Amino acid sequence: MSLVCLGVSEAVDAIRGDIQLARRLDEHHLPNWRDDAEFSDMIQTLIAAMPLEKKSNLKVKSLKQILALTGGVTSRIFALIKDLSIDAIVTGDECITDDAIAKWTPVWSRHANPHRRLEKSGV
Repeated sequence: MSLVCLGVSEAVDAIRGDIQLARRLDEHHLPNWRDDAEFSDMIQTLIAAMPLEKKSNLKVKSLKQILALTGGVTSRIFALIKDLSIDAIVTGDECITDDAIAKWTPVWSRHANPHRRLEKSGV
C-alpha cells in the first residue's frame, strides 16, 4: 500500500513533527512548473479536458502570464484554468482567450485587503 501526500512546506513540517510518520514516509520535492514544452503540453491537456465547445488558441505570452500569475504552482494553475473555463461558459465564449488570461485576478489575491488592491490598480 502506498500513501502520497501533497502539500506546502508547512505540511512537510507537520509530518516531520511526528516521529512515527517521519520514519515511514519519504519526502520528494516537486519543483514548480517552468516555461518549457512540458508546461505548454500540460496547459493544453488541461484546457482540452474542460467542457468547452471551442478550441483555445493561446499565445506564448499567455502561457508566460499563467506562469507569472501562479508562480508555477500546480494547484494555482488548475484553479486558474478552472475559473477561466467557468467564465468562458458563463459568457458564452466557450474557449479560454488571451484577453481573459490578461484580465484574470487570482483567487488568492481576491481576498487581499481591498484598499491594497485599489492601490495596485492605480485608483
